[in-house]
Amino acid sequence: MKHLIIIGARGWGREVCNTFKKTAPYLTGEIKLKGFLDDKSDALDGLAGEWPPIMGPVETYEIQDDDVFFCAMGDSHWRKHYAEMIESKGGIFISIMHPTALVNTVANIGKGCYVGPFTAISTNVKIGNHVMIQSYDNFGHDVEIGDYASIESYVFLGGYAQVGELSTMHTKSSIIPHKSVGKECVVGFGSVVMRNFKDGVHVFGNPATKIDY
Repeated sequence: MKHLIIIGARGWGREVCNTFKKTAPYLTGEIKLKGFLDDKSDALDGLAGEWPPIMGPVETYEIQDDDVFFCAMGDSHWRKHYAEMIESKGGIFISIMHPTALVNTVANIGKGCYVGPFTAISTNVKIGNHVMIQSYDNFGHDVEIGDYASIESYVFLGGYAQVGELSTMHTKSSIIPHKSVGKECVVGFGSVVMRNFKDGVHVFGNPATKIDY
């Protein structure tokens, strides 16, 4: 039996906790919920619901043999920071997928990923490690998403579209088939990417164009 520790007890951490309680590993007792790691010890005070304890900050936690982890940091760079911190101590990460997600059997999803409710992931999609995929997203065949990317709700990625490492697709944004954004890019709310963009740019609009940020 394993015990799950969620890194981050704030908003997304609580969402991840509730999703995990709906998954087969939790319902069958294969993985129990141990608690949160967060440097804000009162992060859950006054909130409705039953929550596992906050066991202290990531920096001082001593990993146990039966621990597994999930990093619930909404910001891609902080997710990378804390995931690498735990991995440097020998920690193992699991992916968490909501039971309503439709994931093709030949899609490849890395470690530490989250797939939210009612998301559809088509054939031969490749998703890196520690990728956040929120609800109602739709990924066409052969899409590729790099490590630590953040895909917010209602995002559409057409066939062969690519999202680079540490990039963010904001709510209701899209990439048309065969187009891409590079590493550490940000695609604004409702934007439609219709051409390729290199690393490190912020784009917005329909069609999306580069903006200063």
